[in-house]
Amino acid sequence: MVVSDAEIARMAGEMIEKYGAQAPRLATERLNEMIDRGNKTGRDIWACVVHEIHDRLGAGPKRPTSVPDWRSSPARLDCAPFAAAAYAMSLL
Repeated sequence: MVVSDAEIARMAGEMIEKYGAQAPRLATERLNEMIDRGNKTGRDIWACVVHEIHDRLGAGPKRPTSVPDWRSSPARLDCAPFAAAAYAMSLL
């Protein structure tokens, strides 16, 4: 079953109109039901609806406007836990 973008938009709009700020939570619950049932088509549809609701309401994780270059800063690793464990093992 192929669902158009217009149908996804309609479903999201109806959820927002009917449930307001609760729409993301309720749509996510429906998505989880589809996952629990093993309904892959329903899962895909409701995942799109959840995404559309989040886009419309500005809810959900914030998307970065740019991705920082991981090479621009040195890697930081807190070695204290490892050093303590190594020291403790050396006492054995």
